[in-house]
Amino acid sequence: MVKGQAAGASNRKEATTDHVLPRRLTPKGEATRARLIELAAEVFAEEGYAAASIRDLADRSGLSSGAIYGTFRGKADLLAAAVDALIASDVEALPAAVIQQTLPEIDAYQYEHAPERARLRALLLEAAVAARADPDVRARLRDAMVPRIDMATEAHEEWRDRAGVDPSIDMRALVTLIWSADLGLGVLNAMGVELPNAEAWSDLMRRLLKSFEAPDAQPGPPTPRPTRRRRAP
Repeated sequence: MVKGQAAGASNRKEATTDHVLPRRLTPKGEATRARLIELAAEVFAEEGYAAASIRDLADRSGLSSGAIYGTFRGKADLLAAAVDALIASDVEALPAAVIQQTLPEIDAYQYEHAPERARLRALLLEAAVAARADPDVRARLRDAMVPRIDMATEAHEEWRDRAGVDPSIDMRALVTLIWSADLGLGVLNAMGVELPNAEAWSDLMRRLLKSFEAPDAQPGPPTPRPTRRRRAP
């Protein structure tokens, strides 16, 4: 209990401390940044965002707290970067054969392999909980998530136009539904609720999306889009 209180006090201090904006990084600095993001994603997803501190991450990475603050503005900034990186990695992990299929098949594949994506959902769940209590976390996560939702919406709008889907169907609403269902799996799993069979869940998503298509639709694969967003210098 004392340890948890100490961690909470440390986190509150970090959240309220002002830090200078990160400088432009050298190649070595970029490698350090990527290593910190990977470590933060692992720690936040497996041990919880609230329980971790910049000092903890510094100790595990072999860096000083000051070195981390030279790269990130604080723990909230690091969380947002970890979320963004894991979402990008989730897309990059799609096999080439899957990428060449239609969007309903790609969405269905993600659900079929839900167990392999448990860390991403755990990280998103931790991020959501942190965002409820911390406006800074919420703002940074919004900055990370909205471009991802925009990109997914553009891909689904392209599919809608190619597949003869009713143009009145809001693709942003559809993307939000798909993402909410995916995150919901993480919520139920955290509660100890037995999840549906992955193949059954995948087949349901495939049928739902294909039911929107015209009978003779041949939309083809989505246009490739960048998975990594360029950071401002």
